[in-house]
Amino acid sequence: MYIDPEEARKTLFRSNQEPMKLWLSSMYEIPVFSASIWILPLSGKLGGVKQFDPNGTYPYATDKWHTDACCHPRAEGHLILGLVLAYCLVEEEKVMDFEGGESMLDIEADFTALKTPLLRDPIYLSSEEEDLYVQNNLAHSFSLDFTDPSDGEDAWKDAILTNEGFTWYADNNEQDKFGYIADNVDGGQHISIALTGGHLGVVEVSYVVSYENFGTALAWLDDKSENNKQKDCNKPIDNWKRARGKKPHILFASWEEKASVPKVDILPKKLEEGKEGVLHICLTPKSEKVMGTENRFKLLTIRVY
Repeated sequence: MYIDPEEARKTLFRSNQEPMKLWLSSMYEIPVFSASIWILPLSGKLGGVKQFDPNGTYPYATDKWHTDACCHPRAEGHLILGLVLAYCLVEEEKVMDFEGGESMLDIEADFTALKTPLLRDPIYLSSEEEDLYVQNNLAHSFSLDFTDPSDGEDAWKDAILTNEGFTWYADNNEQDKFGYIADNVDGGQHISIALTGGHLGVVEVSYVVSYENFGTALAWLDDKSENNKQKDCNKPIDNWKRARGKKPHILFASWEEKASVPKVDILPKKLEEGKEGVLHICLTPKSEKVMGTENRFKLLTIRVY
């Protein structure tokens, strides 16, 4: 089965990021134990179709042993990792038991722990690699930036199809951190935004995550401006772990760290290149797990590429 080399490289790095992470780890001498590197040959031996088997019938399919797009193994992956560690331990014992084995062991020096630490030079992508791998390639992206007050609402107001409870303003004392904000303990606020699919079909949502007063929103794509998931928007999300992975996509804007930072989610559903669609975002009611008295969601940017 023929696979276009360029598309194959994109699949390798976007559908499974571990090869890139292993390479970076080796360049910076970061020790890594990987179950993936042992099972990838089994996953791909029958081709990409089997490796990413949507039906789950192939025992070595990526979805069988990964819980995410990269590196966190399921039970099967942990089993393989255990076998790998046991194998490596036995091999190391064989070397150490061999006559003169200890002198043969290569003890790695941590040059970063020296009095004057030695660090590797930064690693840069070539312009070709940048174009191929980096997802924020401006040549193939389009964004709605709600954080930039220079052009005000004129920069994106035509893309807003419906707005029920979202307000564009700066919510800090200095009045310089703008965003599209919904804030209501009862939830249900909804906004729909017109989009056109980009080169890769990816839709990216950036929003604020904070330790108090920030709640949970839902995001989904369809072709209607009306909110057809109002029942979901009116339900509080109390069990966060169990809610992960359910549809529509859940945007968790609260965490335990004493900081407020931007977070980026890539929606699981893609919007094909040139296809028109509608992004919906709605605020769910306040959960008892969220600190503070408010229930806020602050939308920063929407990117399509």
